[in-house]
Amino acid sequence: MNKLQYTFLFLIFVLLFTSSESVLTTYKTSLLNELQSTERAQLSAKAVALQSVINRNFNLMVSLEAYVSASYLQDKSDGEIHAYIEALYAGSQASALNVVIAPHGVMKYVYPFKGNEDIMNWDLLKDPRAHVQAQVQVGLQSKKMTTDGPFTLLQGMQGLVARKALFQEGVFWGFVSVAINVDELLSESGIEDETPEGPRMAIRRLGMTAFYGENATFVESPLISVIDLRDTQWELAATPPVHAIQAINNQILVTRCAILLVLLLGLFFFINMIRQRNRLGQAVDERTQELQIANEDLTAANEELIAGQQELQESTKRMQESEQMLSYLAYHDVLTGIHNRAHFQMMLKEQITYNEKRGTSLVVLFFDLDNFKMVNDSHGHHMGDHMLQEVVYRIQQSNLAYHTFARFGGDEFAILLENSPTEQDIQAFCGQLIAILKPPCLLENRAFFINASIGIVQYPHGGSTWDALLKNADIAMYMAKKESGSSFCFFNQQMEMHSISKLEMESHLRQSLERNELEIVYQPQIDCLQGTIIGAEALLRWNHTTKGYISPADFIPLAEELGLIDVIGEWVLRGACEQMKAWHSLQDVPQMISVNISVKQLNDVHFVDKVMAILEETGLEARYLEMEITENVAMLDEKMGVLYTLRELGISISVDDFGTHYSSLSYLKRFPVTKIKLDQSFVRGIQTDSKDRAMIKAIISVANAFQLQIIAEGVETEEQVEFLVANGCYQIQGFYFHKPMGPEQLQVIFCKGLDEKLAFLGEKTVPTYDI
Repeated sequence: MNKLQYTFLFLIFVLLFTSSESVLTTYKTSLLNELQSTERAQLSAKAVALQSVINRNFNLMVSLEAYVSASYLQDKSDGEIHAYIEALYAGSQASALNVVIAPHGVMKYVYPFKGNEDIMNWDLLKDPRAHVQAQVQVGLQSKKMTTDGPFTLLQGMQGLVARKALFQEGVFWGFVSVAINVDELLSESGIEDETPEGPRMAIRRLGMTAFYGENATFVESPLISVIDLRDTQWELAATPPVHAIQAINNQILVTRCAILLVLLLGLFFFINMIRQRNRLGQAVDERTQELQIANEDLTAANEELIAGQQELQESTKRMQESEQMLSYLAYHDVLTGIHNRAHFQMMLKEQITYNEKRGTSLVVLFFDLDNFKMVNDSHGHHMGDHMLQEVVYRIQQSNLAYHTFARFGGDEFAILLENSPTEQDIQAFCGQLIAILKPPCLLENRAFFINASIGIVQYPHGGSTWDALLKNADIAMYMAKKESGSSFCFFNQQMEMHSISKLEMESHLRQSLERNELEIVYQPQIDCLQGTIIGAEALLRWNHTTKGYISPADFIPLAEELGLIDVIGEWVLRGACEQMKAWHSLQDVPQMISVNISVKQLNDVHFVDKVMAILEETGLEARYLEMEITENVAMLDEKMGVLYTLRELGISISVDDFGTHYSSLSYLKRFPVTKIKLDQSFVRGIQTDSKDRAMIKAIISVANAFQLQIIAEGVETEEQVEFLVANGCYQIQGFYFHKPMGPEQLQVIFCKGLDEKLAFLGEKTVPTYDI
């Protein structure tokens, strides 16, 4: 071949090689674009999964806020609140680190407790962390949900926190919050499960360094997806895996080498056309087959990409189904399947608006089951759940016409009625409802009777807003339960005034100790044979700053209901012991101090320890302390151990109001009683009622038979004293001798004699009585 032919072949070779390089460059670009598209889809899927997990956990805030805002935990025990949080957490299939209700900023209700011990009773308003205070202030000002994170939680791990401030009538009430463990969040969303073959990922808070992955990932021209967290944003960055890019480069290199080899072979073919024809044809066939195999590999890879896209679509569909389920759970009760409080409130708001336009009637019925707590406590919560389901089933299967039926939680239900303009219609509906629930409920071969107390409120007479209607219906239900149970009661303004008055008294009673409104007065106890004061009973008085003195019969039961009786009772016991110890230092003959003890105090497992601590603190000997318990408390066998322990310390046990309840001689034998107190209801009838006189003689005989001391209270006349002494009751307490008085007045009384009051006994012979 001549020089021109070589030149021509060389030019053809260069042209072919240049074309092949152009094709390879285009092909490589398409492969890289396809890889980047795949990685972008995976990154988007990861971002959607992460956003979904965050939203699913933060959606707990909706139900939690609705639960708290409905009544701000009024009339809710800690057990009910914890049970609701636990049910809400379990029902929503949440994976949050914790769910918190923080009245006044203090994390009081936390679920789950395990792993969150460090935040119990933590005061958010006093949290020393600057970023937490910043989030709290933003929440208080905006009154919207705020988010913060990730940051190091008190539990020691990285967390993401959503928090919302709640306000009651415009006044800050507290917070509800949900915290998510960042590590658990990344694991659940599948980010931490990424394989080495997957993309290199990193996550950071907008404008900050990466808290997952390498910060350098954001510099290497990454694919970025943004997650909106209300107050901040997270950036997810990903770069294609190195091995994938290397695989493309290797593929291009192999192809380039193959093309170059083909060109060289073609050139060699032209040079050695005759000698190499057959061998060159065979080589071309082999190379063609290799290219077909490579093409088949590319086709298979493309099919895998298509399958991955289909899987992504299916995952998106599953997430949509999960969101629909969460939406369902937000407005339905998990146990019974009917609507919940949130849905009822929404319907009530809509019907109020509709009523304003059309003028139709609107009635709210609020009811709960009488003695339902006893079923739960006695037979277990599963039996209580079956009973609730039976109630819902009966109402749903009945012919009752109602607009909305919902469960508010526990055993509380609400029914919204329309087109019931008269009280007769409403009464008929309530009668039918009670009748439906009246037949016995058979659960696990046991018969239970279901009784309901129903509160009724009519719009707009019973309230012009949805929350006022629910509140007043609850008040009416309470009155129905208080009167008889298994009945219904219409709301009226007097009920609201009574409820407000009770709330006001509750508020003042909680502050009574701090305001020094509580006082201890003392009523002397007289021994008529000795003619001396032998002791005194400590009596509690409440001198309200505006209402004056309030009867103990009004505020003592309220203190027991509010759980304040332990604190108040301990304060009275300490004050009485201190005062008697001070009197002992001024007297030749030490006297007894008698203190009333509530059954709530005896229920305290640390009661005996508290009594011992007070005696040691005040220096009063136990033998000079007498504790008065009511007759119905004395008959409770579970209190026997506490009473015996007190008696072993040397403390005397007195039974107050003896004979007014279900008296039983057996408990006088079994319990460590040292004295019985004759109730003033018998004393008042001494002069007028022969049966009262006979009862007094019988009780004195019982005390004599059991070798017990006996004292009469409420003695006001000379005739009453004369009768009691003549029949063997020598210890007297009452207005005839002295009214309850302050310690300074009683100190003066100690120094005075009782000759004038006992002069009527004169030379009368009084039978002696050995006690």
